[in-house]
Amino acid sequence: MSIYKFKFQKVLEYRKSMENQKKYILSMHTKKYLNEKEDLDKLSHNLQSSNDVLIEKVNNGITIDKLRNMSEEQEFYREGIKKKTYTLMKAKEDVKQGRYELMKAMQNKKIMERLKEIHYDEFQYDEKRKDEKHLEEIVSFKVSEK
Repeated sequence: MSIYKFKFQKVLEYRKSMENQKKYILSMHTKKYLNEKEDLDKLSHNLQSSNDVLIEKVNNGITIDKLRNMSEEQEFYREGIKKKTYTLMKAKEDVKQGRYELMKAMQNKKIMERLKEIHYDEFQYDEKRKDEKHLEEIVSFKVSEK
């Protein structure tokens, strides 16, 4: 019996490595997205805390200079929230694109695996036919000797 060798094994290995690379890229994009979301949540929390402090100080009395400083602080948080919202949307798009690329890489690998299965089934069928032919030759040889 001969040894099975898939002629596109290198292509299959390449596609598996591409799939692994796409998984890694997707995990990096997901991690970045989660970090950006966490940063946005922190900024929103800081803005809310600043608003609460501002309301409390206004009720208790505050100087115009301190009020202006607090207003600048809140503007800083608002500007940060705008920037983080934009980067969060970009990170979300990157995750979406990464998922799409991973899906394509998985499909390409699956195609090669299926081709390997088909090729292996054909190989087994051919080997079975060869064995049957060989057995028939042996049986016919023994019958012809008698």
